[in-house]
Amino acid sequence: MKTLLGILLLCLPALGMAVDTTNDADVPPADKTAGVDVRDPEVAKQGMAMLSSTCGGYCHGTEGRGFKGPSLRNRTDLDVDSLHATITFGRKRAGKLMPAWSGVLSEQEIWTAIAAIVSLRHIDPDSGPKSTSH
Repeated sequence: MKTLLGILLLCLPALGMAVDTTNDADVPPADKTAGVDVRDPEVAKQGMAMLSSTCGGYCHGTEGRGFKGPSLRNRTDLDVDSLHATITFGRKRAGKLMPAWSGVLSEQEIWTAIAAIVSLRHIDPDSGPKSTSH
């Protein structure tokens, strides 16, 4: 697999959602996240494209709005360490399964996905780009 992130970025347009994560104390610096700046809005856009196309259709919905899996929006309860462990190793609870992405996604791609989820922490669950009719 060349780079899943590169392929997925071609699938969706960049989203205009930039959220200030400077007050999120659990967000580590890039030297602790495989070189990925989790606070960078551009990284969050890349991660959102990956989430929307990889996880969105079946589980977490487009732009993390939720579908069969929980919404990832306005989730200040999801700390960075737990996100990393869940994405890397997966989770099985009460008959619900989150697959492990270790070996499928690189460490950089996992941290890029985390950047997207962190960017949704303070987003209204129902907000997002509005469609315009002509």
